[in-house]
Amino acid sequence: MKLFLIKLPILMGFIVAACNTQTSPDLAGDSATSYEMLADVPATEQAAPDTEFAERKIIREGDLYFECRDITETDAFLKNEIKNLKGFVSNESSSSYGECTEKRITIRMPTAQLDPLIQKIQEHAVKIENINIRSEDVTEQFIDVEARLKTKKELEIRYTELLKVARTVDEILGLERELANVRGEIESMQGRLNYLSDRVALSTLNVSFYVEGENSFRFLDKARKGIGAGWENLQWFLVFLINLWPFVLIFGALLLWLLKRKKTPPPPMN
Repeated sequence: MKLFLIKLPILMGFIVAACNTQTSPDLAGDSATSYEMLADVPATEQAAPDTEFAERKIIREGDLYFECRDITETDAFLKNEIKNLKGFVSNESSSSYGECTEKRITIRMPTAQLDPLIQKIQEHAVKIENINIRSEDVTEQFIDVEARLKTKKELEIRYTELLKVARTVDEILGLERELANVRGEIESMQGRLNYLSDRVALSTLNVSFYVEGENSFRFLDKARKGIGAGWENLQWFLVFLINLWPFVLIFGALLLWLLKRKKTPPPPMN
């Protein structure tokens, strides 16, 4: 009995030591599986924002092509309007062919200012050749990237915490590798989010305008005018013939008389 009482504390000590060994997190046993399982512990779940009630993210862009009176004047007009609308010119070029001079500029401006600028250009232009405005709703893409970015940032924090308690070289190298991959994905998602934000905040308008020289041939315009003039001349010709109806009747009657006289046989000779 005394021997049992002496051995009892020793036995209890072994049991406690064994329990502590089993419950402590051992990253050395299987480092890859351990830190991945610990890092992938789901964070507190939050309700995903409903796209129906979220602020809409709309990308607007367009193309505008028109004829102007003077290239230099129109260029100065556009740049002054762009400055007033807090926009900027991201690209510009010009070209000449024959008697025609054309210039192209790409304008970036706050989205709310797109319609006012188009209205002012329409008032300034001699003739609008083409206008095309496009809108794209990227709200769902925006929310999806934001949610995935938040998850990756939480994963980065958990990897950083595990790296602080890592004890072996394999654990440290494995965690640093996973941390580098996560940070690369975070940078990629953040870049995508910045790109979408920029396109939503600033609309893009590609503006092209031209002026025709006084001596330019302008084949299409001349062909169009020639068709119209030909139809008008045909109408005037028909009106002219109608005005000659008395002469048509006289010459018609005279022609019939001559034909009848020619067909009448001459009287027999005695």
